[in-house]
Amino acid sequence: MQTDNLIRKQFFISHENIVKLEKLTKELKESSAAKIVRDAIDAYNPGENQIDFEQRALLELAHSKVKEAIRATEKANKKMDDCLENIPKMEAV
Repeated sequence: MQTDNLIRKQFFISHENIVKLEKLTKELKESSAAKIVRDAIDAYNPGENQIDFEQRALLELAHSKVKEAIRATEKANKKMDDCLENIPKMEAV
């Protein structure tokens, strides 16, 4: 990244954000605080997060419905097995 394309901006951030940013800067030795903030801005996409939430909710619903279908199928199979066991065996003619 070329520094001549960067524009200086000033923002207010909470003390907790400062502590977290300092911690990240120490852990990621090759990243400056400014680079971490730029990376966070690049990664932020609230519309995409909403889609992820909706997809996750749909997957959870589908998972629940499949589990219900499996339970119902297992119950029907057991009933069928019980019925088949109680049918008198037909003798060969």
